[in-house]
Amino acid sequence: MQCTRAVARLASGIARTPWVTQQPYRQTPAVLGVLEQSCRLCSSAGVVDSPNKTKPGTAAPTEGGILKRVLTKVGFTPNTKARLKVTSHLLYESVADKINYVAFFRDFNLPNTFNSWFLVTELHVWLLLMRSMAEGSETGEDGRFLRNCIVEAMWGDVNTRAKKLGAHNPSRTRQQIETLSEQFQAALIAYDEGIMSDDRVLACALWRRFFEMNCDDYAQIERLVKYVRQQAAMLDSLPREQFIIKPKVAWLDLDKCKV
Repeated sequence: MQCTRAVARLASGIARTPWVTQQPYRQTPAVLGVLEQSCRLCSSAGVVDSPNKTKPGTAAPTEGGILKRVLTKVGFTPNTKARLKVTSHLLYESVADKINYVAFFRDFNLPNTFNSWFLVTELHVWLLLMRSMAEGSETGEDGRFLRNCIVEAMWGDVNTRAKKLGAHNPSRTRQQIETLSEQFQAALIAYDEGIMSDDRVLACALWRRFFEMNCDDYAQIERLVKYVRQQAAMLDSLPREQFIIKPKVAWLDLDKCKV
């Protein structure tokens, strides 16, 4: 559950809504509009002086000192907050730019809408959040900070896409994003419970959220459960170097995941 509570507070702050633990997943007429619009945005994818030369009372410069200071200032050292923020955007972009959304729409019979795009994105962002917490879940640790930055990157992208689709009615678009924020919070809790339990619990969470309780094909649910387990195992196998310092997330192809 450590992947959810602080994220819930962060997400609710971004969308300016109070914390909601459980919200019904089905869309209501009040939240239609942008969420059901065709998603055309995702239809296609140093030199060191010798000690004997050092003047009395002065310290000898350390090797690489100038370069290290420059890199630190621009945020390219491994453990700075600036570098982690850059990493968070690279990780999020690995989802938004590399996931084959069309395959998900086709194989799971999802309509090509903004809401379907968000459901696919949400699932993969949750997997990133879960892996991030392995780098430290306490306040001030890299994993917690990275997780929060990934959530911020996601909502920044959601807002940008929603504004393009709902430019004619910004007030309603804002309300719909707030609804997505509430559902995102509840989805994190359900997915966390599912991944820590057996496949039946994970399948139930995916059926309620991803399929929005509208899937009678058990083979599709089983396939998505297998896909989630494989992606989680892939992320767990990534060393810190490939996840935080130089992000290299090779998402598994949905077409290669068969039941």
